[in-house]
Amino acid sequence: MTTQMGPGPAALATGPAISEADAQIERRLCELATCDSASIWEAQDELSSAIAEAGMHFEERAYPVCLRPLAIDWGLANHLSDTAEVMVKLLDVAAELYCCNEDVQALFPSYKHLRHLITCLPQHRPIVRICRLDGLIGDDGYYKIIETNTGGPGGVIQNGIAAKVWSRIPNPLTHGLSLDVDKQPLAKDPNCFVRELVSAYRAATARELRTAAVVNFLGRYKNEVDWIVNGLRDVGVKATLLDIGTMKRTPRGLVGSNGDIIELVYNKLDVRDVIESARCTDYLDACAAQEVVSINPWIAEWVLSDKAILAVLSDDRFSSNFSVEQIEFIARHIPWTRLVRAGVTTDPERQQIELIGYIRENKSNLVLKPSNATRGEHVLVGRVTSSTVWEEHIDRAARSPYVVQEYVRPGEVTALHPPSRSIKKMLCGIDCYVFGGRLAGFQSRASFDAVMNVGRSGILLPVATD
Repeated sequence: MTTQMGPGPAALATGPAISEADAQIERRLCELATCDSASIWEAQDELSSAIAEAGMHFEERAYPVCLRPLAIDWGLANHLSDTAEVMVKLLDVAAELYCCNEDVQALFPSYKHLRHLITCLPQHRPIVRICRLDGLIGDDGYYKIIETNTGGPGGVIQNGIAAKVWSRIPNPLTHGLSLDVDKQPLAKDPNCFVRELVSAYRAATARELRTAAVVNFLGRYKNEVDWIVNGLRDVGVKATLLDIGTMKRTPRGLVGSNGDIIELVYNKLDVRDVIESARCTDYLDACAAQEVVSINPWIAEWVLSDKAILAVLSDDRFSSNFSVEQIEFIARHIPWTRLVRAGVTTDPERQQIELIGYIRENKSNLVLKPSNATRGEHVLVGRVTSSTVWEEHIDRAARSPYVVQEYVRPGEVTALHPPSRSIKKMLCGIDCYVFGGRLAGFQSRASFDAVMNVGRSGILLPVATD
């Protein structure tokens, strides 16, 4: 297992620029915002119209793609790629550790009654075929993975198409710069996501995929479903969107409401919704028994996507289960994370602490997160949270599954925010898509909020290499 172990690439935003091209874009945007903002908004409106005409949306709202890209150099691109690919291999180790270690299982109390489903691991590796690793560049220059998103992440098709559309729009911010999006597989071939689903089925069964379903529940989280279904149909697969409750387990296999066998399923749902629903039993059992190829399996949908998985990796109690190279990787790329509960643990400097007291005394350096929530729900960044609210959430966190994580300073860019028609400084990060264990591409999200999420008025910056 190898990744970049020398000095990290330059840090984002308030530190050094991530590339000279990005610094030029920043200066140019600030200049044009002062003397010729009309030209910028004209180009932004052209981009937004092209995005809409291409059929992209975020749950029936405009897909918020910004004219301003995040330009990264090849040193950083390679660093991100190496880090992301090693992380997916590390998740295989974490999955196997969960299956055999009761102390690890105790970090995931919400899934105790589902353990018989979760521990049925598939034979193929990587276990996680599709994921998006969300992260920030630390002050030391190394990429820090703050969330794993191994359960049906957004942007797997639309972001590649958006990058293609962006690259064709005349752009006053990038004129004269040599920027490329096509070296990212999901931008070069937006169907690479669909091809990975087909490849995963072939790897698991040694057969060609004929039927597939994108699985939804209660009508929620339908973003990109139309693209996925149509993409599968375009490669000759009979694909449909199905509600989880309409599928039945039979001696022939998992079938939909019309009685057709379903060979592969891709989940677009909130796994919290299905945990207690009796309507989901057939589907949960069929996936666990591998009567249908599920992308991703339940251990990825529940455990590996839970924020407590980073507590497994960063806690010294479990370090004996990892190689020396893996421990070095974790130290560089995984922020200190703990499940919130009373008791003694170690702090980021490996000194013994009482955890609740430490959280109370170190607000400015910590973030509190529900362990299995999505879209930034109830996330509190200590340095922008009042002491009163922080204290209230410590009590809540100790009663329900929350994690506390070391704060990593986001990047900062000047960007156009189409929903508010403003040009302002925004916080930003960079995320890595990994399909079949290989980097598929990047996205950058920017927000006025310390919690960056498109569902919370965030925007997307195309990521280009120079």
